[in-house]
Amino acid sequence: MTTGPIPDETPSNLEEQLLLEQAKTGKGIPTHVGADMPLRVAPRLVANYGGSLEDWDKMTTTQRVIINGASVQLHWYRNSKMNQDVEFKFKREYPKGSPRNQ
Repeated sequence: MTTGPIPDETPSNLEEQLLLEQAKTGKGIPTHVGADMPLRVAPRLVANYGGSLEDWDKMTTTQRVIINGASVQLHWYRNSKMNQDVEFKFKREYPKGSPRNQ
């Protein structure tokens, strides 16, 4: 398991940059709420960014966008008490038969 902070992923094009900017304005939906059951990575998040185990939620963008044939969504962690968002990363799903999956 990674012990240190994981840097934000850099957008590779304008569409990803816009998706990241939207997420950084606080627009997102929780996929896992730490108050219900702490995240598996919550101890690492607490050690690197502070807060309590139950404060950390996993978030995702409210929409997916199609970029170069891939469905792209952004995931990150949010400390719900400090309103702190960290470790943004892009999730890309390529359809079968696309150049990426051949």
